[in-house]
Amino acid sequence: MKQSRIYQLPPEVIGQIAAGEVVERPSAAIKELVENSMDAGATAITVDIREGGLTSFRVTDNGSGIAFDDLRLAFARHATSKIRTAQDLYGVKSLGFRGEALASIAAVSKVQCSTRQKGQANGYTVKNEGGVILDIREAACPEGTSFTVKDLFYNAPVRRKFLKKPGTETAAVSDLMARLILSNPGISFRFTADGKQVYFSAGDGKMESAVMAVYGTATLKQLVKVDANMNGVMLRGYVGVGDVARGNRSHEHFFLNGRTMKSPLLSTAVESACRQRVTIGRFPMCILHITMPYENADVNVHPNKWEVRFADERAVRTAVETMVYEALEKTNLSPMIPSMFQEAEKPESRLPVQVRESTPAPAPTLEKPAQPAVKVPVQSIANPAKPVPAALSAFSEDGASMPAFHPQPVQAPSEPVQKQPILPFTEHKTASARDSASSLLPPKPVNLREEKKPAAVPVLAAENVSFTQVEEAAVASRFSEKRIRIIGMAFNTYILMEYGDLLVLCDQHAVHERLLYERFMRETASAPASQSMLIPMVVKLSKQEYAAYEENKDALEKAGFDLAPFGDDTLQMRGVPIVLGQPQAEKCLLEALDSLVDGAGDLPDRTARVIQMACKHAVKGGERLPEDSVKQLIQDVIEQKVTLTCPHGRPLMVQLSHTELDKRFRRIQS
Repeated sequence: MKQSRIYQLPPEVIGQIAAGEVVERPSAAIKELVENSMDAGATAITVDIREGGLTSFRVTDNGSGIAFDDLRLAFARHATSKIRTAQDLYGVKSLGFRGEALASIAAVSKVQCSTRQKGQANGYTVKNEGGVILDIREAACPEGTSFTVKDLFYNAPVRRKFLKKPGTETAAVSDLMARLILSNPGISFRFTADGKQVYFSAGDGKMESAVMAVYGTATLKQLVKVDANMNGVMLRGYVGVGDVARGNRSHEHFFLNGRTMKSPLLSTAVESACRQRVTIGRFPMCILHITMPYENADVNVHPNKWEVRFADERAVRTAVETMVYEALEKTNLSPMIPSMFQEAEKPESRLPVQVRESTPAPAPTLEKPAQPAVKVPVQSIANPAKPVPAALSAFSEDGASMPAFHPQPVQAPSEPVQKQPILPFTEHKTASARDSASSLLPPKPVNLREEKKPAAVPVLAAENVSFTQVEEAAVASRFSEKRIRIIGMAFNTYILMEYGDLLVLCDQHAVHERLLYERFMRETASAPASQSMLIPMVVKLSKQEYAAYEENKDALEKAGFDLAPFGDDTLQMRGVPIVLGQPQAEKCLLEALDSLVDGAGDLPDRTARVIQMACKHAVKGGERLPEDSVKQLIQDVIEQKVTLTCPHGRPLMVQLSHTELDKRFRRIQS
C-alpha cells in the first residue's frame, strides 16, 4: 500500500471535527450556552426550542453581557475569560473554561447573538454562519445576552443524519433542563418547547422549590432529606426510595459545586446505601449536591464536561454512602402506618395506679363464654420483660376481631400454669447459650407450617407467687389513642388490620423475612464470625486479586475469612464467615476481591447471604399461621421498629384509608 503524505487540515474541517466532541445534539449546545449564562451571573434564563432544537433554539439571560471589544474573540476557538494559566485547571470554579463551546456551535450552525452590558445605552447584534462572522452592528436589546441558533449541522450532513426525531430530541433537552433547574435553585429557569411551557422555576434559592418545579409536590413529600458532611465532603439534597424509585438511573441527579454531572461512582454509592429499600430491578431517585474543595476534583476530563474524577474516590464513595444511609435510617421511610411507629416512640403516659395484694383464685375457664372474653396479655418470648400490646390480644377463634382490650382486674389461678411459647416458629436462646460456641452456628430452619394452635394461656404464673391486682386506673397502653385491630387473614398470605382510619395489609412472608434478617445480622455481628473448615480449600487468584488480598488482609480477616498464602497467587482458605458455609465461601471471596480490585470501596458484607437465609427460612405465602403467631409478627414489627421493606426491597405493608374506601363505594364524591 502506497504511503500517503501528511497534510494540514483546513480550518473549517478542524472546526467541524472539534464541534463533534462538544455539540453532539441540540441538548449539548443548549447546555454550553446555559452554563455560559450562569457564569455571567444571570438570575433568569429562558430556553425556547422548535422541533426538538433541530429547526432552532434560543437561550436568553439577564447576565452581565459581552463587551463590544470581545464580540469577535467570543467566537474564536480556545478563547475564554475563565482561566489564564495551566495552574488554573487544578481548581476550576466556573462551569465553562475550555473556550470551545461557542466556536463549536457556530461552526455547524447559523448563530445570531444580541447582547448589552449592564449600564450601557446600546447593545450589539452579531451574525455568524459556519464559523464566519458576517455582520456586527448596534441594536436595541435588553441587558444580558440572547443566542438564537438555527439549522444545526446544516453544513455537516453526516452529523445531521444521526440526529433523532424531534420528539426524542425534545425529551433530551427536557432532561437537561430538569438537571439545570435542580443544579442551581437560585436561578429562575423557563423552558418552552414549540410554544408550550414545560418547566418554570421560581429561582428563590430553595431546593424544595426546584424539586417541586421538576417533580411536583407529591413526589417531594416522599423524598428523604440529606444534610451532612464527612471526609471533607458536604452533602445536601434528597433521596427517594419505595414508591418513588424508578426503573432506570435517569433520575439520579448529582451536582459538584453547582456543576451537573454523571458519576457511576456516586450512583453505586447511593444504590448501596438504599439497598433493601428499593425493589430489585429498580433504582433510587436522588437530587444530591456535593460541595468539596475545587482542587480535589478534576472536571477537565472530556469536552462535554459531564464526567468528573475525584482525587480520593474511595473516601468520596464512603462518605456519600454513609451519609445517605444514615439519613434513611433516621427517617420513617414508608407512608404505611407511620403513626404506629411515632406513637411507639412516645414515652408511656402512666396514670395513678392502686395496687393491693390478692389471694390466688381458681383459674378462669378456657371455654368460650356467652359474653366476649378478655384475654390477659401474655409475655413476649422475645422480651419477657415487655408485655404484649393489649390490642393485639383481641383476636377471636373464627379470625374476626373482638372489641379492643381495656385493663380489668386479674386473678391468678390456684395452680401454676406451665409456660408455653407463643410463637412456635421463633427460637430463643438463653444468655449462656448465646455465649457458647454453639451459638455461632447458623440458625436452624424454622417451622411455620404447623396448623395446630397452641393452647390458650390466660396468665403466666409460678408456684408460690402471689399476684397483685391493678385497679381500673391502670398503666395506659401506648396504643390507647388508636388500637390495632387484627381482622384476619386473606389467602393465608396477607394479614388484615384496622388501625385508626386505615385498613392495613401485611405480607406475612415479607414481615417474617425482615425479622429473620435482622436477627441473623445481630447473631453474626459479634466476633468471632469465622468457623474453621474441616478440609482447607485452595483458591487460585489472578495477579490483581492477589494484590487486593495483600492490601486488605485485615478487612478480610475481620469479615471472617481465615486465609494464608499457598504458593504463587494462591490462597489456602482455612475458615469462612459463619453466615456463608463452605459451598458459598469461594464465590463470596472472589466477589469481595473483585470489588476491591475495582476500587468500589468497602468489602461486601454478609448481607446477600443473610438475605438468602432469611428468605429460605421465612414463612411462605399461602401457609396458614396460628393466630398467636400472627399477633407476635405484628408486635415484633412495632417493637423492633424495623425498616418497612423486606431485604429485597418489597414493602411489608400497604394501606387503604377509610376515605379511599368511601370513594370506591361512591359514599363520597372525589
